[in-house]
Amino acid sequence: MKRLFYFTGYRLTVLHWKGKELVGSFSFESTRSGLDSFRQYLIQTINIPGKFLVDVIEEDFRNEKIPHVGHNDRKSVINRLIDRYYRSSQDYCYSEIIGRVKSGRKDDIVFIAAMTNPQIVQPWLSVLDECEVPLSGIWTLPLISKKLLKTLKATTGVVLLVSQQVNSNVRQTLFRNGKLISSRQSIINQDISDISDIGKFAAPEVNRTIEFLRVQNLVASDEIINLHILGSNEQLQSLQRFFKDNEQSGNKQTVTIHSVEDIQNKLSLKGITTKFSDNIFSWLCVSQHLSVSHYGQRQSFNRYYNILAATALYSASLLVVIIAVLFAQSNLSNALEYEKSIVLLVQEEKNYQALYANKFKDFEEVFENAGVMNSAVELAQQIKTNSATSPLDFLISLSHIISKKKLGAVHIDKIEWQAVNLVDKTLDADKANFTDSLAVKHSAIVTGRIDQPEHNYRESIKQIQTIVDTLKASGRVDNAEVIKMPVDLRSASKFSSESGVEIRQANKKQTSGLFSLKITMKAPGHV
Repeated sequence: MKRLFYFTGYRLTVLHWKGKELVGSFSFESTRSGLDSFRQYLIQTINIPGKFLVDVIEEDFRNEKIPHVGHNDRKSVINRLIDRYYRSSQDYCYSEIIGRVKSGRKDDIVFIAAMTNPQIVQPWLSVLDECEVPLSGIWTLPLISKKLLKTLKATTGVVLLVSQQVNSNVRQTLFRNGKLISSRQSIINQDISDISDIGKFAAPEVNRTIEFLRVQNLVASDEIINLHILGSNEQLQSLQRFFKDNEQSGNKQTVTIHSVEDIQNKLSLKGITTKFSDNIFSWLCVSQHLSVSHYGQRQSFNRYYNILAATALYSASLLVVIIAVLFAQSNLSNALEYEKSIVLLVQEEKNYQALYANKFKDFEEVFENAGVMNSAVELAQQIKTNSATSPLDFLISLSHIISKKKLGAVHIDKIEWQAVNLVDKTLDADKANFTDSLAVKHSAIVTGRIDQPEHNYRESIKQIQTIVDTLKASGRVDNAEVIKMPVDLRSASKFSSESGVEIRQANKKQTSGLFSLKITMKAPGHV
């Protein structure tokens, strides 16, 4: 299991990845209550290492020419540049030599990225440090997006990658032969409930970015810009309408539009939505193993490196154990000397058994109660078998059934469980008698909620019926019946921020979509 903390400036989302499958996510707003909820989440969950990914508008990217000198001198020159431009955020800067000037002194071209307002991430990092979470590093999304170019077949030439990670922003990142040159995040006034007209909002911002790149001479006037645009299926038609190939001199460009769903399928990602491309970049960040953190001081990640050191020591101890086992094998030759003695002892055992058999009839009265003892053993075995019917077994089996994708989002709030002896599923059952010869079964009242479409009663009832049918189709479930159907189908109140981000009122208790089911399930050994 891998954990990623994905920060977009106004919200932090925690994503749990198991291989290529997203198995869970939790979001926290950039408010005091959001930070408190984040702290409680860290306290109540397993403390596993995590990575921190940022995609914020408060980032700056620039290219500078420096003399071609040795490693130490080059490092000093870059540090002076960082001190000049980003003195207040030196710990949140990244630099990389991306090439050399082809003429003149053939200076080095250094790429510098910096978070101009690191204070926006400090509250979250403070909570992580307070909860002793091992953080392996802080990465920036534009640099992570380089890993997607191979999948897009866009590793050569001038490439402008356009993607949308949140509803209100569009990210535009420029690459030259696979190296990051510049990146810009633009705010768009898009309806949070309708993203199908994205081309109308994104095209003007992309055109302004292209004009800026050519004015800054980051892209020559005669160079072709290869636009690679990521969009969901509902956005493709709008993107195709507003983005076209252009062969005019001074503004040449080609356009390739990629479906987010197709990219996810190429990467074999599971359990994620196809609305935006944020989950694609989050997996690219999680999947890297030896990549060095873009931002932050090394000592900020000492807790993680201590874990790595402990793991290395544990591996070394295992190696010592293996060597000890190999040495122990040399002593086996000594043990072979006792083999003859063991054979003689076995023969003596057989002689005693024969003697006991000859005298057995003299002790028949002693074993008159052997039948009672046998019954006691069988009763103990029956109790042991029936005691396997535990709440844990029920919870695991139920979670395997209701986690199926076709059931949609199902939230379980309460389970009232008991073990019963039940022959006829139409009859009421008493609590289980674990000494009874009848099989012990699970009986539970499950109360939960579903995320139902607004003002759509039939879809809610249909989803509950699908849950019941899926339970009945399971080989473990004897019977499943509805006790309570959803009644109040009104959506939780919500409003939008100035940037178009949906904010749910988390302080109001959700009462819509409630349901209750009575489930009778077989014991593990009686399926």
